[in-house]
Amino acid sequence: MKSEGDFTEHLEELRRRILGVLLFFLAAFALLFFLSDHLVAFLQAPIEGLGLSLYYFKPYEKFLTYMRIAFWGGVILSLPLAVLQASLFVYPALRKNEVRYFLFAVLAAPLLFAAGSAFAYRVIAPLAFRFFLSFSPGDNVLPFWGFGEYASFLFALMVAAGLVFLLPLFLLLLVGTGLVNTQTLSRLRPWVIMAIALAAALLTPPDVVSQILLGVPLYLLFEGSLLVGKLLEK
Repeated sequence: MKSEGDFTEHLEELRRRILGVLLFFLAAFALLFFLSDHLVAFLQAPIEGLGLSLYYFKPYEKFLTYMRIAFWGGVILSLPLAVLQASLFVYPALRKNEVRYFLFAVLAAPLLFAAGSAFAYRVIAPLAFRFFLSFSPGDNVLPFWGFGEYASFLFALMVAAGLVFLLPLFLLLLVGTGLVNTQTLSRLRPWVIMAIALAAALLTPPDVVSQILLGVPLYLLFEGSLLVGKLLEK
């Protein structure tokens, strides 16, 4: 009976935490939808100076795009709270040797994701849009970009870069838990470089500059992960 009561208490605690995150998300969604004009100006920054205007082609497209922007913005704003609530829920069940890795992951994950998204927004996206705009200028096909497709592409690029920047954290967790060691990762360096080059080629337009701009930071993150991993092993 005592274990059943404890299980019920855990479920009730989990329900309260999930409900708190959902309420925060709804409030953030409403606020961001109210501030959609400012968010749209923020999203158009990567194409400033290119002489482009965005258009919508269906009566409801602009409204739905504003809803989508508010939704994903609410998700991003709610993620730190969700991670905090999940951490507080899981923390009592951790063993002492697991606590430091858990705290490191909780603190590092949002920072790495934000760094990757900011890098995509400031560096990769402007280069990508310039490439697309300058592609085959002599065929008399003029650019007429849709607002919804532009926002979807920018969001996808930022999320992809944010997830890619989490790979070093994944490597450190593998090292910290003993599933792999830094010597093995060092021997796999050629394959890692190949994987980074492939990821850079898939996530960026097919020009060497943007691929290098994404690939070099990823490789430096990998080498930094090896150094930190060696410290963890010691």
